[in-house]
Amino acid sequence: MNWRRRRLKVQWFLTTLLTIFVSATFVYNNECVIKECKKTSDVNYKPLKKSLLSVNGHVNKASLSESRQWHRSTEAPKSTHVTKSMAQLGKMDEVNEHFMFFNFVPKSGSEILIYLLEKIQGMNSFKHVRLKGGRKKQLNGIHQEEFVDEIYDIRRNLAVPVSFDRNVYFINFTSFDKQLPIYINLIRHPVTKVLSRVAEKKSGRIRDNYLSCMQKKGKECNLKNDFSIPYFCGHDPKCRLPNTDWALGRAKENVEKYYRVVGVLEELNTTLSVLEDQIPQFFKGTMMTYERSLLDIYKRKKNPEIPINFRKRVEKKLSKEIEFYYWVRQRLWSQARNDYTQERATL
Repeated sequence: MNWRRRRLKVQWFLTTLLTIFVSATFVYNNECVIKECKKTSDVNYKPLKKSLLSVNGHVNKASLSESRQWHRSTEAPKSTHVTKSMAQLGKMDEVNEHFMFFNFVPKSGSEILIYLLEKIQGMNSFKHVRLKGGRKKQLNGIHQEEFVDEIYDIRRNLAVPVSFDRNVYFINFTSFDKQLPIYINLIRHPVTKVLSRVAEKKSGRIRDNYLSCMQKKGKECNLKNDFSIPYFCGHDPKCRLPNTDWALGRAKENVEKYYRVVGVLEELNTTLSVLEDQIPQFFKGTMMTYERSLLDIYKRKKNPEIPINFRKRVEKKLSKEIEFYYWVRQRLWSQARNDYTQERATL
């Protein structure tokens, strides 16, 4: 009897021990399976360090490059303030309608147009910015690119339609992969433009030393500062050569292609009317502002009489400038006639 009881106890003990062993094995295997699955899953998100090294321990450049590329692709994108280029932005208009640039020609009435822009900027919800550095008109390629970047930085910070002015030669913004502004300008008859520089302010009489040197070369009667063509031709040194067909042709080509309006000081009413019609987002209300603020002042301002000998000498030295002036004036009249025709057609 005692033997049978001991046998039953041994069987019960072995059965219990077996049950505990089986249960422990089952739990252990499940934990391994879970860990293995997690390990396998992690491989898809972590680069293998061994793949960066070759057998002899040196860095495998191809694998290193591949790993760096993987890290860049998994990093969160960083916010930057760099203005996107036209290529990055995709297909866009060549001209930005919310961005205007007046690369003014000195002694050609630019102060009138700038005054009007500053007066109407609030009314038309844009900001006018006067850029510094106007003494340097001709820029090399690097300085042109820096100038374009400066303008785009200002535009981004203001975040509203902006107009700029500066005394600088024409710059093609698309050469630096940026949208063009609406280009405008204002010119004056070359002879009266020279007169405004060499005449005495009080009397309006031409200085004797200038008249005496017109027939000879000299710094006092140098006319290079009176050229208008380079402001439309650009920064090529050939643009500053006097009386050349190349510079004249380039200037005309750029006006036709890039300038919305080029006004004429002697035709100021027509100029303002065309500006208001062609670029209403900036010039709406310009005529009314001019008539209220500047009309009487401008009417009282008269140019002194120009001696015939002085006129003939200047006209000879600035023959291409004069040709360009009359070509621009004809273009302005054509724009004005088209505006009038379109207005009549809508009645």
